[in-house]
Amino acid sequence: MKEKLRFRLGGLLLLLAALSACGATAVIPQDAATGETASASSRMSYILPEEDISADVWPVLSVLQQTAETSIWLPFGAQLEVENIDQNPELPNGCEITSAAIVLQYLGFPVDKVTLAEEYLPTHSPYWEADPNVEFMGNPADELAFYCLPGAVVTAVNAYLEELGSGYQALDISGAPVEELYQWVANGTPVLVWTTRAFSDPLYNYTFQLPNGSWPYSNSHCLVLTGYDTETCYLADPMQEISEVDRDRFALCYEERGSYAVVIAEE
Repeated sequence: MKEKLRFRLGGLLLLLAALSACGATAVIPQDAATGETASASSRMSYILPEEDISADVWPVLSVLQQTAETSIWLPFGAQLEVENIDQNPELPNGCEITSAAIVLQYLGFPVDKVTLAEEYLPTHSPYWEADPNVEFMGNPADELAFYCLPGAVVTAVNAYLEELGSGYQALDISGAPVEELYQWVANGTPVLVWTTRAFSDPLYNYTFQLPNGSWPYSNSHCLVLTGYDTETCYLADPMQEISEVDRDRFALCYEERGSYAVVIAEE
């Protein structure tokens, strides 16, 4: 029994080495990658065509099935050609709606950041009475304003897309593990992510409280995840302060900020 297990684990290491060598660059369909009933062999077949897999590998896949039933198979790296947009000078506090414009333009929609902010984004003044998940706290064109969370961005983007009769929609995927963000990127969809400016430590404003009783951030920021590899995440930053960050730091700041994220995808 020990010899059989040693053979299977050795085979697993050989399989992983082979995948590392070939780069595992296939894009994995979401249903196949995360379905609870999908077998390890069916998930792996999206990385390597079935006819190219030796019969000796399938016992190794059974080990994967027992130990990683819901694992997500990803390429080791992906990079989307997303053009950045500077939020300044028109929207000094408009990182969220500018990030939405970045993704919409990547998808081929010709809307600009100011139009989205002025015509579609729900706002509320005074900012200290606003609910950031429903509306922007103040006006993103003002120097003295705060931020919004996914709910307000989803409202703005979907109002714009509905007006066009588009088949796309904004989706609030907040709470998704960071690996799911990478999966969206690997499948061609950049992700709006909430973090802090330049991935710095959180700073808070203690002059007022939000409706849920928490203190508002004074360095909240939204930017677009456009790529990743084994060590680095790549970004389109409306503040144009940062274009890449250590992958561990990205994950930490994303989770500490509340795991807020939005994608714009076809229905």
